[in-house]
Amino acid sequence: MERKLAAIVAGDVAGYSRMMAQDEAATYAALRSAFDDVISPAIQRHGGRMFKNTGDGFLATFPSVNEALDGAIEIQAALAGRPLCLRLGVNLGDVIEDGDDMFGDGVNLAARLESLAKPGGILVSAAVVRGADRKRENGFVRLGRRHVKNIPEAVEVYAVRLPTAAQSWLTFVPTLRRYGRAGLPYMLSTAAVAVAAILVLDGGRWGETATLMAQRLVDFAQPEGPPAVAVLPFDNMSGDSGQGYFVDGLTEDIIAQLARNPEIQVIARNSTFAVRGQANDLRDLGRRLGARYIVEGSVRRAGDQLRVVAQLIDTSDGTHRWSRSYDRKLDDVFAVQTELTTEIVSHVGSYVRQSEIAQTATRPTDSLQAYDLVLQARNQHRPGSSDPKGLIAARGLLQRALEVDPGYAAARAYLGMTYIVEAAHNSAGAADSSRIEQGLSEARQAIALDPNLAVGYQVLSFGLAVSADYESAIKAAEKAVELNPNEPDSLMALAKAQVRFGAYDEAVSNAERARRLHPMAPEYYTYVHGQALYAAQRLEEADAVLTDCLMRSPQQPDCLLIRAAILVETGNLAEAADVMARLIVAKPDFSLAAEREYSRFGESPLMERFVSNLRQAKAPETAGAQVATGGQA
Repeated sequence: MERKLAAIVAGDVAGYSRMMAQDEAATYAALRSAFDDVISPAIQRHGGRMFKNTGDGFLATFPSVNEALDGAIEIQAALAGRPLCLRLGVNLGDVIEDGDDMFGDGVNLAARLESLAKPGGILVSAAVVRGADRKRENGFVRLGRRHVKNIPEAVEVYAVRLPTAAQSWLTFVPTLRRYGRAGLPYMLSTAAVAVAAILVLDGGRWGETATLMAQRLVDFAQPEGPPAVAVLPFDNMSGDSGQGYFVDGLTEDIIAQLARNPEIQVIARNSTFAVRGQANDLRDLGRRLGARYIVEGSVRRAGDQLRVVAQLIDTSDGTHRWSRSYDRKLDDVFAVQTELTTEIVSHVGSYVRQSEIAQTATRPTDSLQAYDLVLQARNQHRPGSSDPKGLIAARGLLQRALEVDPGYAAARAYLGMTYIVEAAHNSAGAADSSRIEQGLSEARQAIALDPNLAVGYQVLSFGLAVSADYESAIKAAEKAVELNPNEPDSLMALAKAQVRFGAYDEAVSNAERARRLHPMAPEYYTYVHGQALYAAQRLEEADAVLTDCLMRSPQQPDCLLIRAAILVETGNLAEAADVMARLIVAKPDFSLAAEREYSRFGESPLMERFVSNLRQAKAPETAGAQVATGGQA
C-alpha cells in the first residue's frame, strides 16, 4: 500500500432509484450511455482513472486538481439535456493506494461533497480551490462550512461556477492553451471567423458572448507572467550513499541562485524534495508543483572529479528544452552552479540576459572543505526542526567550517541561526539572552562579509523578533525578501514580523505568496497565513485556512490556538472551548502567561484582544491548570 496526495472526483446519479422504479429498461440504457459516451471518455481525456464503479456512481483519480476540474465540468456540460442528472464532488487529499483501489479521508471527503451537491452541480473542498490555477479564482462560489458524516471538523465548501450555454463556446481556449503557442496564428484566425459569425447575428442576444470570447482571446495571446521553475533533487550517482548530503546541498544551492532572479518564480526546496523518488510523469509533476519547467539531473563525485548532468523539461508538453553535462575538478563546483543557473534562466524565457545572471553569482568560499562542512551542517539541522542533537551537531560542523575559512559569510549566518533557534526553544532567562546576542553577532558579521546575503538578513530578522525589536526585525526581513524574492522562508519571516508590527494586510499578501512558492509547505506556513488573516479581521478566510490545517494535522497547536480565538470572535464559544481543550491535550504546557510573554502580536492592541479571546475559550492562566469544557478534548 502506498500513501500519496491525489485529486479525487466522486459522482452519483441523482434520483436513480426513483427513475429505475418508473422505467427500469430506459433508465439503465440511459445510464450505460452516460458512462460509455460521456463519463469514461471525459475521465480518460483528462488523464484520469476510474477506480470504483458503484452502478449509478463512480470514483476517479486525476493527475492534478485542474485536470479533475476540467473533467468534472466537461461531464456536467455533456450531460446537460440528457435524462440523467449527476452530482459531483472534488477533493484534493491524502489517500492510500492499494492495487487499483484507493481509500482514506481524501476519498471519503470527495464522496461527502458529492452527496451535498445539487443535481447537475459540482462541489469542491478548500484544498481544491487553493490548488487550482489562479485563472480559475472567479470560478468558485463559497458556500461556507458544512458538517459532514465521519469528518470531525466542519468542511469549507465551494460550488463550481458552471458555464452557461453561451459561455460554453469559450471552453476551447483553456484546452488549446495546454498544447502551447505553436498553433497560435491558426487558432486566432479560426477564432476570428467565429467572432465574425457571432457579430453577424443579433447583437443584443450575442453581444455578451462575443465580448467574452474576445476577452478570452486577448487573455490567451497575453504572456502568462513569470514562469515557475522546480528543481528536483539531483540523483547521487557516486556509488556512495554517504555523498547524499553533497548532492542535496548542490541542488539546494542551485535553487538558491535561481531564486535570486525576480523575473522567474522558483518552487521551494522542501516542495521539490518532497516528491523525491516518485515515478511521476513530469507533466503531472509540473501540475502538482505549479511549475512550467522542471530541472532534473545527477551528480557523480569521484576523487577530485565532479560530473553534473542536468536537463530542462517543459511540463506543458514534456519536451526537453536542453540537456548538458559538466565535467570539472571538484574545486570548480561553484563555476558549475553559475553555468547551470545561467543556462536555465536563458532557456526558461527571454526575461534576463545571461550576463546579468552571471553577475549575481558569487563564489561563497575558496575552500571546498569549508563548503562541504556547511552542506553537512545543513543536512544535520533543517529550518523548523526541533531536534536538539541535530542542532548541536550542525553547530559543531559550522564552527569547523569557519576555522577553515573565517570569511565564509553563509557559514556565519547559519551558525547564528543555531544560537537563536536554541534560545527560542528554551526558557533559561539570561542564558537565552546571551545566545540571542551571540546569534545576532554572527548574523551581523555575515552581512558585513557579504551585504547581498539574503539568509544573513533572514537570521538577523529572526533574532531581532525574538528580542522584541519588531521594527528592526521587519526591516531586516524586507531586505531578505528584496535580495531573494523567491525564498518562501524569507517571505514567511517577513509575514511574521509584519503581524507583530501591525502591517496585517501586507502579512497576508506575503504569506499567500510564500504558500504559492511552496505548495507542499509544512503546516507552519498554514498557521502563519491563518494568523495574518485573523489579525487583518478576515475571520471567515482565516477560519477556512485553519480548518484545512486541522483536517490534515488535527493536533497542530498553533492552528488550534488561532482557531480558538477566531471562534470566540465569531460567537461560537462552545466550539472555541472544545478547540481549546484539544490544544491543552496537544500542548500541556500551554498557558495565557506564556502567550503574554511570547507576544505573537507584539505590543499592539490586538495582543490584548487575542488574550481576551483565549480566556473566553477557557484557556488556563498557568500551565497545568484544569480547563472546564462541555466538549471532548
